[in-house]
Amino acid sequence: MKKLKLSVALILVFALLAAFTAGCAKQASDSNNQNTPAPTQQSPAESKNPQEEGGVIKIGIIAPMTGTNKLVGEYTMNGAKMAQEEINAAGGILGHKIEFVIGDEVDNMQDSVNATTKLLSDDSITAIIGSLYSQYCIAVMPSVADAKIPYFASGSSSGVSKQNNPYTWQVRPIDTFQGVTLASFAVNKLNMKNPAIMYSTQSTFASLSEQVQIALKDLGIEITEKNLFGFPEEEINYDPYFQQILAGGYDGIIALSNQMPAALICQQAEIAGVNPDKIPLLGSTSFCSNVCITNAGSAADGWYSVADWVPGGANERGAEFEKAYVAKYNAPSDLPAATYYDALYVIKEAAEKAGSIDREALNNGLKQVKAFPGAISTFSYFEDHVFATALGITQNISGKPQAIDAVTFREP
Repeated sequence: MKKLKLSVALILVFALLAAFTAGCAKQASDSNNQNTPAPTQQSPAESKNPQEEGGVIKIGIIAPMTGTNKLVGEYTMNGAKMAQEEINAAGGILGHKIEFVIGDEVDNMQDSVNATTKLLSDDSITAIIGSLYSQYCIAVMPSVADAKIPYFASGSSSGVSKQNNPYTWQVRPIDTFQGVTLASFAVNKLNMKNPAIMYSTQSTFASLSEQVQIALKDLGIEITEKNLFGFPEEEINYDPYFQQILAGGYDGIIALSNQMPAALICQQAEIAGVNPDKIPLLGSTSFCSNVCITNAGSAADGWYSVADWVPGGANERGAEFEKAYVAKYNAPSDLPAATYYDALYVIKEAAEKAGSIDREALNNGLKQVKAFPGAISTFSYFEDHVFATALGITQNISGKPQAIDAVTFREP
């Protein structure tokens, strides 16, 4: 009965996410309001030529600052502000202090497109770090190409790289690599031969599901419609899916979703009697996120995850980032923070390679990035414009994700 009450409570939380997000990462709010200019605020430094020594370099940031995804926006700005403060304290980018111009994408594609379009029309902006949601990034890519401005798509869909946009870049591992790693770990480590694949039908996770299926087939595991359990992103009742899975004789579950659905999936799997000691549970990166674990509680324990960001860091640079993040915000980091933090440092590296903060020069400088250490991964230029070279594998134990392996899917 207690578990059922917890599940009902979590469903209410999911439906009213905006009500709790203000307290989850509150430490970011005051810092952002004090130190980050609002999107319409004009700084005296803006009158300077951005190429002048001692001027500013303006970076556009797209994030959900309001709405149901506000927590994502707070993590985003926490990571971005950390990189901004560190870089500015060390002299900036070629002597230019970073200044943000923020676009609020709220919680929907239209607002995201509108916010990005506004930043693309601002000739003083050198580069833009775009949405964490791939479908929002894909929607603006024609405009990015027209504006000829370096644009970091913060999503992980291979649909972004398939556009072959010369001005669009990604720091996260894309689903092509995630799919191969998920399938390999499921078969070779968890001994899955007949897995149930639960996935959000949102385009990002539908694409990831396809990549997992392709990789499983390459490993000799044939997936049919009977193995697939797609659900709408707004789903809050997963019990029917679990009842079908338990009755179907599947030997493992691979679950692919965003963070709040992941929390619900973990908790409702436990209530349905899905025991991770008897049937292995493997999730996408959301299942080791702080948002998932905090809201699912002990129900998240036992879940494995193939993660582009391993909380606590899967490498030396990642561990340094996490230590600094916790010291600054008194809370663990999450994927959005690491993604925007790394993107800013890659921009800095590219500008220094190019010797300029001119848009075109910067875009060419990104092609010179080689074996650059980031929090998420070691980054290098590849023709697909995806810099990441590694993924982590975790298992949630006693309320914390523990890194158990790292997979380098291409040499930096």
